[in-house]
Amino acid sequence: MIKDILLALTSFPTATETRSIENAVAIAHNLRAQVSAIAFEMDIQLPIGLYADPLRVSGILAADRKKSADNARNLLKMFETTARAWGIAHDQSVLRCAPLEISKRLAQEARFRDILMVPLREGDAAQQDIVGLLIFDSGRPILIFPDNSRREVPTSLTNAAVAWDNSRPSARAVVDAIPILQQARRVRVFSVIDDKPITEARGGARLASYLMRHGLDAIAEDVRCNGQAIAGAFEKYISENKIDLLVMGAYGHSRLREFILGGATRSILSRPPTWVLLSH
Repeated sequence: MIKDILLALTSFPTATETRSIENAVAIAHNLRAQVSAIAFEMDIQLPIGLYADPLRVSGILAADRKKSADNARNLLKMFETTARAWGIAHDQSVLRCAPLEISKRLAQEARFRDILMVPLREGDAAQQDIVGLLIFDSGRPILIFPDNSRREVPTSLTNAAVAWDNSRPSARAVVDAIPILQQARRVRVFSVIDDKPITEARGGARLASYLMRHGLDAIAEDVRCNGQAIAGAFEKYISENKIDLLVMGAYGHSRLREFILGGATRSILSRPPTWVLLSH
């Protein structure tokens, strides 16, 4: 079961939206889990070798550090109020660190929780890079969702889907997701059959049978890209089937010890279509 969630809140340059905090707390309530919220005060420093008016730059950096600190504390106040209203067990903390250290600090904190929850703003490359590093470094599944008050985000995960291609990351994601999938009324296993070869003997039907042995109502079906990018096929499937939660493996390869995300993973991170559990 999911008993302990870490919720990562962004303080700079744009703060996580109040609606996202409310959505995260609602999901935690449905999972009967404790939530620990964490926000960061950015220790923003002048890059070495940058030539500029020192007084002017110092003033800009001080203003940015204050904005980050104020946002962090306001976010945690909103979280505290929301968590109390929902009656869930919770705690919160502020950490001070340099922007480039955020993923490392979050990974360290996530290792003592069941899952890390991150609201993601569409097109925010810095957030995407942080989550990309967390996927491979934290040792925990990551549950992302849109940080956008104009987009409707489900507050219960009753209709779930698993993107299955018989890979190691997909298998890892399914196992990590089972405690959440057990909250769903139905789990749809779908395989994109014209993106990479998947034999029937190793396809979605076998995974659906596995999930049913865990007490889940699971079905399997094949879908086609029909020439579009695989992320587009995912979004179409999610929209047509009103999926609340997508479970998928995260892909990447190492280049000079830096993980480069695969196309589908990068696309989902750039614009999460709904709640997405990613695991590697």
